[in-house]
Amino acid sequence: MQAVTDSSHPGVTNTQRAFLGFALGLLVMYAGTRVFLVNSYDFDNMQRGVRLLMSGVNPWAPATRIPDYYNPPHSLLFLWPMLFLSPQAFLSLGSASLFAFVFYHRAWVALAWFATNTALWLVAAGGVDMFVIGSGLLFLLAGDSLYSTKRGLVFRVIAYGLLMVKPQGGLFIVLLFLLTRLDWKGALLSLALYGLLFIPLYPSWIDVVISNPPLAQTEATHTLWARYGLPLALLVALGTIAARKWHYWELGGALAGILTPYGMPGLPSLLTLTAVSSLKAIPIVVIWSALLSVVTWVTPPAGVDFYDYLQPFMAVFHLSTFGLALVLACMSPDAHGDKLISVGSSLRRALSRLTLRSRAG
Repeated sequence: MQAVTDSSHPGVTNTQRAFLGFALGLLVMYAGTRVFLVNSYDFDNMQRGVRLLMSGVNPWAPATRIPDYYNPPHSLLFLWPMLFLSPQAFLSLGSASLFAFVFYHRAWVALAWFATNTALWLVAAGGVDMFVIGSGLLFLLAGDSLYSTKRGLVFRVIAYGLLMVKPQGGLFIVLLFLLTRLDWKGALLSLALYGLLFIPLYPSWIDVVISNPPLAQTEATHTLWARYGLPLALLVALGTIAARKWHYWELGGALAGILTPYGMPGLPSLLTLTAVSSLKAIPIVVIWSALLSVVTWVTPPAGVDFYDYLQPFMAVFHLSTFGLALVLACMSPDAHGDKLISVGSSLRRALSRLTLRSRAG
């Protein structure tokens, strides 16, 4: 990352501010994982899948398949430390990476996300979502800053691999970055490394994802597509794209919450909130999350499974949290900088030209 000086704090560079954010995020999540309960089911399941892969066993083949393991084959390159680290360690590193990213961009409203029940939900889930998205964004940022160098290319390839460990959260970020930066060399190297190297495993992985998708989990209905169908999701996505000028990670996060059949709860809201500039939004986000959390305080009738009963209430919670982030982002002023995604501006210019021609005619 380039050492750009922060004009609001002379002598402080963006990189220094990112390191400060990393340290703060590490402390916050280190404390949080010792106060709040961390469910290690998902972590243990992924750990088992990684162990099988390292032993040469295909965890998606019919004879050796393990349940609830959906990370793509190339994840082995990034998740092998799970064999030696705890879910608390991954949560702390993920939180620190996201803090660093937010501090680098001075996207202070996004910090409010860490004071919401959405963040606590991710802590309770004990997964690697924050780790792969946070560290992937940092590597992508470094690779963008050093774009014309070999080191920048290496950083971008690492970033693509990390982000695609959770494709439901990272796919749109990667695609939008590739389209705005035209990084075809990085895309080809990534396809060779993450695709060809693991190609024997992909048919069985794809078969599992298609024939037995993770729709039984509560995350399944936490996107607009999954909850309300593809037509409505496409309509909202088009409106979102046209609403303002976006950075790739802002719009990528928004589209992840709209256009994926199997969602990644929480992080799309965080990334979408990085597009919100007004600090007045901070109390709105925190209070809105607190009010929504009351919806999840339910007691199921006798004989009814708690998680099955809770599922629709959690869908309301996560979708409403994401909905607020999306509304705030779309109402915010355009992003500043180069290589922005500005489909809305192009559409408005085209409509303006058509209107002038019709009047002239």
